[in-house]
Amino acid sequence: MTAGLGPATRRAPSTLSPALGALAELEFRLGDWAAAHEAAGEALRSARRAALDHEIRCGLTRVAVIEAGMGRASDCRTHAGEAMELAAAAADWAMQALAGEALGLLELGLGRLEAAVDRLEAVERICQAHPEAGGCAVAWAADLADARVRRGDHEAARRLLGGRRPASCVQAAALERARAMLAPRDAFGRLFKRTLDLCAWSRQPFELGRTELCFGERLRRTRRADEARAHLTAALGVFEQLGAQPWAERARRELAAAA
Repeated sequence: MTAGLGPATRRAPSTLSPALGALAELEFRLGDWAAAHEAAGEALRSARRAALDHEIRCGLTRVAVIEAGMGRASDCRTHAGEAMELAAAAADWAMQALAGEALGLLELGLGRLEAAVDRLEAVERICQAHPEAGGCAVAWAADLADARVRRGDHEAARRLLGGRRPASCVQAAALERARAMLAPRDAFGRLFKRTLDLCAWSRQPFELGRTELCFGERLRRTRRADEARAHLTAALGVFEQLGAQPWAERARRELAAAA
């Protein structure tokens, strides 16, 4: 993807890094994670060459989030750890929160619920103490609610979600999915279907895949295996296309259980 950049562009790292970073974020959201990782890596290298401190921190967190989704645990922890160290030195609370979100997502995808809760609760504390961080880090609440539900701490998840207002369609879908996970047997289907509508509107495959997975899990646990398989198959297809390996493995396990 970046091989076609001309010499003049490569000689302007101060503008190249933010541009490639924006491209990486767009590709990640739209579902081309391989291209997103390539662009994010080049943005980080460009920022390092130009010694752009803020862009280095941004680049590290951006790469870490993509690697979290892919399940590249060692790389994600390395990049997020460096981001947090640099952000602490610069009192950059937003980047500390974003790096923490990446680590929380990684642990959630790997099924390490205690670790996910610990990471995401740390992000919550940062955002509570530093409102400017909360303006940047917006994914942690839905992920923390997800982890708490899976851990069996439903009341804490409800308290977290209560009265929380989304700032975007993507955030609305994530929060609604968490509420659907908590809903009683006679209500979760309606909430999941509304979440799927929000995912379709936002056009972000990863959110769609996560919603299909959660819906399928609830259906399987209520002994509606035929319906569950349709959603789990859809989730698996999304995750395989993205390269979201730990999430794909979860979908495979659920499909095997629904057979």
